[in-house]
Amino acid sequence: MNKSPLDLLVADDEPIARQRLTALAQDLGHRVVAEAAHAGEVTTQLQSLSPDALLLDIDMPGETGLELARRLHAEDPGLTVILVTAHDRFPLEAFEAGVRDYVLKPVRRERLEQALQRAVQQKQGRGETFPNEVHITVGRREERVPLERVDIFIAEGGYVMARSARLAGFVDARLRDLEACYGPALLRVHRGCLAVKASIKGIENLGPTDNRLLFHDDLDPMPISRRQLPRVREYLRNGT
Repeated sequence: MNKSPLDLLVADDEPIARQRLTALAQDLGHRVVAEAAHAGEVTTQLQSLSPDALLLDIDMPGETGLELARRLHAEDPGLTVILVTAHDRFPLEAFEAGVRDYVLKPVRRERLEQALQRAVQQKQGRGETFPNEVHITVGRREERVPLERVDIFIAEGGYVMARSARLAGFVDARLRDLEACYGPALLRVHRGCLAVKASIKGIENLGPTDNRLLFHDDLDPMPISRRQLPRVREYLRNGT
């Protein structure tokens, strides 16, 4: 049973999709307090319920999931919205609408677990004052992306890179500056690397002195220094 269960509202116009999402979420130890088939039902449910997160289909009749997410963010920025979509590109405007994460259809249990664990961490971390976005440079573009899209910050050749399985960009800051800014959300892996806690899946042991950090999105495992290994293990065991 999940030690920190979420109260969830599941919104999808397809009954079978709602049933599958509900079953997966409950199997992961969370509570589905209500379901909705369209934006109007979501609004009605939110008037009487206070869920921790909304699992929201992006393609619904009438007001789309993205339009609804933008409106809900303006009304209640504390509500965690996770888009459920068949599209393999997560539009930048979704982040601007306050969406925290997305899950691709057909929904895999492991990916839903990752998204909901991030929602748990957001719920536990409410009230902390660190920013939830980071400024990066990708080619000729400068972007602000949610911290949850980053797996690691790593110092390479005099620069600091923000990386995940789908992201690679430069950060105009030193690692110690990032620790000062995002400290509660980061974990030191070795002298030249900081990991975003929400991205961490576990540890792989390849030998007596070879331990690698694993990530939910399958970014290549990152070596953990002997000095930082106890701290990483403490985080995995206790979440602190």
